[in-house]
Amino acid sequence: MNRKEYYKIGEISALYDIGTDSLRYYEEIGILHPRRDDNGYRMYSIRDIRTLNILRELRSIGFSMSEIKEHLADFDLQKTLSLFQREIDVIDEKQSELARLRNQLSGRISEICRHLEENISETPQILHLPARRILSLTENVYMDDDVDFIIKKLQKEYEDQLYIIGNGSMGATIPLDYVQRGGYGHFNSVFCVIESDNYDKLLPAGDYLCRTVKGGYGKIPGAWRSLFACLQDRGLAAASDPMELYIIDNHDTNDETEYITQLMIPLEQ
Repeated sequence: MNRKEYYKIGEISALYDIGTDSLRYYEEIGILHPRRDDNGYRMYSIRDIRTLNILRELRSIGFSMSEIKEHLADFDLQKTLSLFQREIDVIDEKQSELARLRNQLSGRISEICRHLEENISETPQILHLPARRILSLTENVYMDDDVDFIIKKLQKEYEDQLYIIGNGSMGATIPLDYVQRGGYGHFNSVFCVIESDNYDKLLPAGDYLCRTVKGGYGKIPGAWRSLFACLQDRGLAAASDPMELYIIDNHDTNDETEYITQLMIPLEQ
């Protein structure tokens, strides 16, 4: 029985379960070299089949077409081993990135669940808070909705350190004289509390008059007014611009009743 030396494009397409367009593309970029028969039909040799075997295996491992083309142009055993080692290095890097992402997502889940499990009171209280490291972006914003845009700018500037969804450490500062007069919607910076040593400012340790607000942002202006009334009633004075911390916000849920916002006024010592 004579060995068949050439195969038509339809036979190769069926054998490898790939479209004829892909076979024509491999020919176009110089990987396959079918000859033409008397009728002009493509005829693939055993060498083309061997090339396709290598190509499909390398593609399944994750190599790009440009890498495969370069490899097939001239390779020996040492070059094959080097190619595989480079791909192992890429896989190791991807695994490290996936592990980092998994830890980040697990942290978000834990953070949200911790806030949901807390017995949250909306009564004003004085809390002694430690110094906190922050990354911040100073920028005047005159509409409440624009805070999201500035938060995104901050996240883009520090994208290796910050995430938005599930991050209960994002906040904004409000000019003291503005909020004291009953205003709301003007912010002069956004920030994120971080644990990393790579920070640019510190929120000072000290006493803060705090109130937690559960529900939509429409409740916050009234909550600020009541908090400053409490400040006056207790004979206290604000040391610097007050802050909002968005523990659960519109990045985490569309249900405004699930929002949790902490209002904080730093107190003079």
